[in-house]
Amino acid sequence: MANRVTPDQLVSKIVIDSENQKVGTIVDIEREKLPKITIDYLVIEFDRRLNIGLKKTVNIRTRDAKLLPDGKIQVNYTKAELKRMSKEEELRRHPPKV
Repeated sequence: MANRVTPDQLVSKIVIDSENQKVGTIVDIEREKLPKITIDYLVIEFDRRLNIGLKKTVNIRTRDAKLLPDGKIQVNYTKAELKRMSKEEELRRHPPKV
C-alpha cells in the first residue's frame, strides 16, 4: 500500500525552486473542478525581508511540484519565474483600467 500525501499535510511546508533556493511556504491547497477533471493548486506565499503590506502569493499546479525526502516541496520553476507568474495572476484578477 502506497503512502498518500493529503493536502493538510502539505500546508506550511517549505518550498524551494529548481535552483534549490527557498521561495516561501505553502499556505493553502485550492481545488478547481472542471467538467472532466479536477486540478489541485499549491498556493505559495513568498518569503519577504519585511512583513509589511500585502502578502504575495502564486498558484502552482501540483504536477509542477514534487515532495523531497526531507519534507520540502520543490517546484520546476526559478524564483524569478514564480514572481513573474504571480504578477500575471494579479493582472488577470485585477486588469488595469484605461
